[in-house]
Amino acid sequence: MGGKKHIVAVDDSPMVLKVLTRLLSEEFEFTPFSKGMRALQYLQENKPDLLILDIDMPDINGYQLLRQVNNMYNVPVIFLTSNSDRQYVEKAVFYGAKDYALKPIVEDVFLNKVHKLLK
Repeated sequence: MGGKKHIVAVDDSPMVLKVLTRLLSEEFEFTPFSKGMRALQYLQENKPDLLILDIDMPDINGYQLLRQVNNMYNVPVIFLTSNSDRQYVEKAVFYGAKDYALKPIVEDVFLNKVHKLLK
């Protein structure tokens, strides 16, 4: 791992994963997943320094995934979603998210959130 912080992202949108890969893979060890259950299997064996989760995914939603991860260990989480509804934000915080970002990703703002949580 060469000292790089490890970030895992889970989003069912290939475009979002492509943007995140471009943004994060040079500076961080970055592991993207398009399916929540595959990510969960990986996370049972690998603890990242930061987790980026979509909320609405077909196989397991971001809240359920975070609940499972919280049973294993504590890791900072940024929820990344296109839904700005206050209920979504409140539920994300309730489940332990440290931050919340809206799609489409505003790259400099998002990177600031990542750096803040990895300090």
